[in-house]
Amino acid sequence: MNKSFLRHFLCLFFIFPSLLIASPFVDVETNHGTFTLELKPNEAPITVANFLTYVDNDFYDDTLFHRVIDGFMVQGGGFDTDLVMKQTLDPIVLESNNGLLNQRGTVAMARTNDPNSATSQFFVNSVDNSFLNYTETNPGYAVFGAVVAGLEVIDSISATETAAQDVPANPVIINTIRRREAQVEIKGLNASYAVGETINVFVEEFGIIRENALDLWAAILLPNGQFLYLTSESDNFTSTPTAFKQAVSTDIISHPILNFTVPAGLAGNYAFFVAFNEADKGVDDLLHTVRSNISKAETTLAE
Repeated sequence: MNKSFLRHFLCLFFIFPSLLIASPFVDVETNHGTFTLELKPNEAPITVANFLTYVDNDFYDDTLFHRVIDGFMVQGGGFDTDLVMKQTLDPIVLESNNGLLNQRGTVAMARTNDPNSATSQFFVNSVDNSFLNYTETNPGYAVFGAVVAGLEVIDSISATETAAQDVPANPVIINTIRRREAQVEIKGLNASYAVGETINVFVEEFGIIRENALDLWAAILLPNGQFLYLTSESDNFTSTPTAFKQAVSTDIISHPILNFTVPAGLAGNYAFFVAFNEADKGVDDLLHTVRSNISKAETTLAE
């Protein structure tokens, strides 16, 4: 059993709640934890497209939150872990006059004194910062999304000790920022089963129209703490990290994963986990390659 993967899988479940997606969502993994951003392309189309271009090209992997001011904001996305500024794309037009305000938990683009100078750097407001909003006399800062899960991570980063120029004394690392491509939910699992009853479980996609073939992973946590993976071959279980189904077609949104008659001798509590991962990726880099929420459901088998 891959205990490291188990730890990552369980941690990811608790980090990512189920969300009904109407706009792009990205998951920002840091060494303080993970938070989720909902982006606002209708209000800030240029800014969101720019940000997602950096995300999709892995630009933010192993960068820093290099400027942290408690009671104000946390800023990152421009320097690598050696505090060397990264080469960026061309700057974009300021979209601050879009109705979105610099309130606690919102994300906005950082810039210089030139209003149209934003490139890759962004900041998350840790408090309401109305003086950053657009007015007729102030160009302001362009908000393009908000934290919808993991705001406590922003608070943790905000509280970190800083040195000169508001640089954290201990590096605050952005491990990766990845786009969420699918949303899944476990269906059909009852709260309990008796011997002889049939467990018929399937996974349903919702909220996001998946555009890419991804690998579907399914796993079960046994009462003794053992972690097993489900495979699509005759409801088989294995301790070897194995995808349930590889390169799942985008035409399929409902996925049967288990049809199993409960035998005697399996009494106890069980937890099921499912998630989509990048195609042909193993579990060693799961935290960087998972492309959906992780859905969990529990059941009890009676004697």
